[in-house]
Amino acid sequence: MRKSIRADLSSAASALRNGEWKAATVLAGSVCEALLLWAIPKAKDYDPQEIKDTRGNCCAPENLELAAFIDRASALKIITTGTRDIAHRARNYRNLIHAGRARRLAQDCDRASALAALAAAESIIRNLKMASEAANGLTLTDAQLAGDASQYAKK
Repeated sequence: MRKSIRADLSSAASALRNGEWKAATVLAGSVCEALLLWAIPKAKDYDPQEIKDTRGNCCAPENLELAAFIDRASALKIITTGTRDIAHRARNYRNLIHAGRARRLAQDCDRASALAALAAAESIIRNLKMASEAANGLTLTDAQLAGDASQYAKK
């Protein structure tokens, strides 16, 4: 999985450089999903009974949609609320791969969507790195969350 994530992230960055906005957006969204699929079961407070599909039924993490991955990771404090918000925006852009959705919204993938999706992937990576360095397992500490929030406030 690690090799695939690295390849997708590299391909997304390459697509961005080449002006291939849809490819960059979709690949970066895929990286977000893969990272969260890997991280959620490793979280300190992970409870498989809390993983539910859109109908409220318990399910395996790989059966979740990206929105549920993002919200679950945030609830488990694997990612910060800032990263959660960026990831949801990237998810919305990634869903523009569907022609009907793009037409309904009168929106296409562009440089902004590609940058947003890559920002989400990089934010998740940063949060996972912070969490892996935490002494209590794969959960961000309150100090790390506060530090991350103050970093955004300065910008």
